[in-house]
Amino acid sequence: MAFFMPVAIFIGASLWIFDQYQLTQILPTLNFDNLVSVTILGLISWLGGILLLVTNRDMYRFIEGYGRYNPVKLVGSMQKRRFQKLHEKLEKLDDEYRNAGNNFPIKKRNERNKIMKELADHFPDDERWLLPTAFGNTLRAFETYPRVMYGFEAIDGWSRILAVVPEDYRTLIDSAKTQVDFWVNLGSVSFLLLLEYIGVAYYQQTLEAVWLFVLIVLGLLIAPYRAKRVAVEWGDLVKSVFDLYRFDLLDSLGIEPPKSHDEERILWINFSQAIIYRLPDSLPEIKPQEKEQDKKG
Repeated sequence: MAFFMPVAIFIGASLWIFDQYQLTQILPTLNFDNLVSVTILGLISWLGGILLLVTNRDMYRFIEGYGRYNPVKLVGSMQKRRFQKLHEKLEKLDDEYRNAGNNFPIKKRNERNKIMKELADHFPDDERWLLPTAFGNTLRAFETYPRVMYGFEAIDGWSRILAVVPEDYRTLIDSAKTQVDFWVNLGSVSFLLLLEYIGVAYYQQTLEAVWLFVLIVLGLLIAPYRAKRVAVEWGDLVKSVFDLYRFDLLDSLGIEPPKSHDEERILWINFSQAIIYRLPDSLPEIKPQEKEQDKKG
């Protein structure tokens, strides 16, 4: 549904635009009472959904702001200013909190908590990891979480830890990502529809179905906002994977569990370096295998 529905919406809106501008004569004759025509439209929607699926990763990276010549980098300074402003407010409130102690006003306490939550949900831990878009930084926020908490690099370690995650929990993660995919794809097709509408209107030198133009613009504005919001829910599930199943991964790898937080951080840093840079010497030590009689007795 995250891929088929946006394409179906795009096709339906495109046909409506061409109909309003009386350009349907340039399209193949389609009779919606004809099973063949409906099947053709369904097939086109399905193929378009497949196209969205195979370009999903590239679309995400473009919207996040990756790429040397990505035009969204032009607005990257807004995210940087927002990040700096939030940290300046937080530092000021932290100073007041340390000085006031238990007398710290509840209003400022709530404001401080709100800023901390926004930074945790929508920004990475350090300015150098900032991306040009709000959506990209929301994803970066939960990508950096395991490194900040445990020293575990999430991007390279995700495929490893996912192998020990129960199937029902993986289904929850997939469902959450599907919602993000839907809004990302809807935003993409809304942008294409906007270009199509402008192109047809310019070609015909008139504005028709203005309400449809308004709907397209609304879709273009709402989709990024919703994508960022549901990405937080997706991110909470991803973060929980590292909280809940990192020791299951150690057990699968045959690595002795750490005895303290400091030991654990060193262990995951070494493990991350090993898998990223192909450094076998950085791999943590393997725990001794139990003898067969010990297992029985």
